[in-house]
Amino acid sequence: MRRLVRSIRDALLGTADTVCLERARLVTEAWREHEGEPAALRRAHAFAHVLAHMTLDLSSNPVFAGNTSSRPRAWMLVPEHGFGVDPQIALENPGLEGHLEGRLPAEIVEYWRERSVGGHAGIGHLAVDMGRAVHEGLESIVAEAEAFPDEPDPEKRDYRRAMVVALRAVIDWAHRYAEAAEAAARRESDPLRRSAHLRVARACRQVPARPARDLFEGLQAMVLVHLATAIEGHGLSISLGLPDSVLAPFVGEPVDRESMTDLVAAFILKVAANSFQGRGSKTQAITVGGADHTGRDRSNALTFAFLEAFDLVRVGDPHLFLRWHPDLDASVKRAAAGMLSSGASTPLLVNDPPTAAGLVACGVRPEDAWDYCVIGCNELGVPGRLHETAAARFGTIEYLGLLNEALFSHPDPDSINGTDEVLALLELEMLARARQGRRAGIERIRQEAACVPTPFTSALMKGCVARGRDMLVGMEYHVPGLYERGLTNAANALAAIEKLAFEERAVGLSRLVEASRRNFEGAGELRARIALAPKWGTDDDRADRWALRLVETRERVLNRVDGEFGHRAHAVCHVVRSLHHLDGRRLAASCDGRLAGAPLADSIGPQTGTARAGPTAALNSVLKLDASRYYRGGYNLNLTLTRANAPVEVVLALIEAFFADGGQELQLAVLDAEALRQARVHPERFGDLVVRFAGFSARFIDMSPAEQQELIERAEAAAR
Repeated sequence: MRRLVRSIRDALLGTADTVCLERARLVTEAWREHEGEPAALRRAHAFAHVLAHMTLDLSSNPVFAGNTSSRPRAWMLVPEHGFGVDPQIALENPGLEGHLEGRLPAEIVEYWRERSVGGHAGIGHLAVDMGRAVHEGLESIVAEAEAFPDEPDPEKRDYRRAMVVALRAVIDWAHRYAEAAEAAARRESDPLRRSAHLRVARACRQVPARPARDLFEGLQAMVLVHLATAIEGHGLSISLGLPDSVLAPFVGEPVDRESMTDLVAAFILKVAANSFQGRGSKTQAITVGGADHTGRDRSNALTFAFLEAFDLVRVGDPHLFLRWHPDLDASVKRAAAGMLSSGASTPLLVNDPPTAAGLVACGVRPEDAWDYCVIGCNELGVPGRLHETAAARFGTIEYLGLLNEALFSHPDPDSINGTDEVLALLELEMLARARQGRRAGIERIRQEAACVPTPFTSALMKGCVARGRDMLVGMEYHVPGLYERGLTNAANALAAIEKLAFEERAVGLSRLVEASRRNFEGAGELRARIALAPKWGTDDDRADRWALRLVETRERVLNRVDGEFGHRAHAVCHVVRSLHHLDGRRLAASCDGRLAGAPLADSIGPQTGTARAGPTAALNSVLKLDASRYYRGGYNLNLTLTRANAPVEVVLALIEAFFADGGQELQLAVLDAEALRQARVHPERFGDLVVRFAGFSARFIDMSPAEQQELIERAEAAAR
């Protein structure tokens, strides 16, 4: 089995990106056929048409059934949202920019020109109720949807009909796999593959229609539901939720640890083969461990299996998060610390107490809040109950851009009397943007729910069947979610302004602003003085207080906007992925000394090269920001160590201390700059080197040159 797993992995990673037109053609056929029907029914029929006619791939990974296109890494297209390469995926994979050019039939492109709603794919950043899918089955949801025969509201009646069409389509899709697997078994001469096909056939006769009876059927049900959610149109950031908790009832089966690990490894590879945007990271998060709302540790043998399986397959996507809490099994903690110490860059760690407390502050019941998972790069949600905390639908707070706007638009910066006044000007810009973002978000929800509903996904969201509504408007919890970036750079800029313009008074604010406007041309000495100013992430209150003031300002603004729009408490997620590069490309130079076009900080932590006081000081700075209050949607914190200063005991102590003091999330990377440089020169020797970037994981050899260089610089800075 392990040899089979390795062969599946090697074949997948060695496959070149192509394009599969099946979904685009089939959706277009169905869209034409069902023209005039309500949007939800039209979408459900299109979904059913795809599942009934798409090619089934049982050869690339015979251990599990499920695929999103005719072959691995053949791009699945979602014309309902348009055609194109996601900007971040294009940046992360330069060879994919323009990948679709010349490969799309003109008639399909023309048909969708005025019909697509934009965005490349559906809303994503969600986790469905896998527990119900595994332990009750989709037929139970069909029965629930059909239990409203006298529904007087035609929209609710039509939406429930659409849910039934979509659910039955997935059940029929599984039965197609059962038949195909039986046929494949008859043709197969290899005993292991034949046995795998027969097991798939038995499972797909049962799941996801009816409750899973064992661990394999539970995993198979999750794969089919997950990939069906992608096929319905959610391309990026679809989470698998909490598989070790969902599948815990099957852990007592007589399955040895190595067999369980191999099974989970094959499961991970099946998820990795999701072909939306090809080799690009889909940030399909898997979360394990954690406690329930009573404090009971939920880790089990499957938790270990997921840790070991990720260490075995070494793929970047999906990525693994471990929920940490004081009573997490000590052997789980040590296993995770050991992986991080060895340079595996996984799992990513999330601290239960402040995270659950933040969700409770948003109005989520404790028993639901403690069921949270990661549903994207590092965004937080609750499977089947809450996803909007992870969305940027209501806008992005990009502090450095707001600061530049406030300063560059001011007619006379020298008339400003202090840094507090600069912050007040930034607050005005932020308020205007926040109001604009809230209005745009409300309209976007209305448009998506009306034009591109997702009845299958919605059927797996608690309350949507009973309400007869799409998940965008029918889920149990609705919390306005916003993204945040640029905090580090803005805090450094304010610290520099305070020191140079208002404390030392050696440089007027107008000169600082003008130097930034001119990209510090001829102002090398000034830029050098800025470099000596206090920096966020060094446990220096002269800089750290500005980070705190910025998030306090943000909360004041968003609380006001919540009141104006009659919304419940918002949630903010500090998320970067590779957006610090995209933001940097559009932003002029800034008063933190950053040049125009240069990337911003890669996390909520210090800018690379400025953490002059070491990792403990960096963590102390971040701890000054109350995560349960300011980051109810999550934050990402990159911390880089060298092999020499990262033995297991040190890593474990660092994690425990940070989380005990209220830290929320930690992305710990143990990097060796020389090894990374060698990997650039000899990629064939480093195929198992998986690293964590700002918000996604990837094999180092697959990353763009700019990202590779950024990681090398991060490793060099850690060594200093």
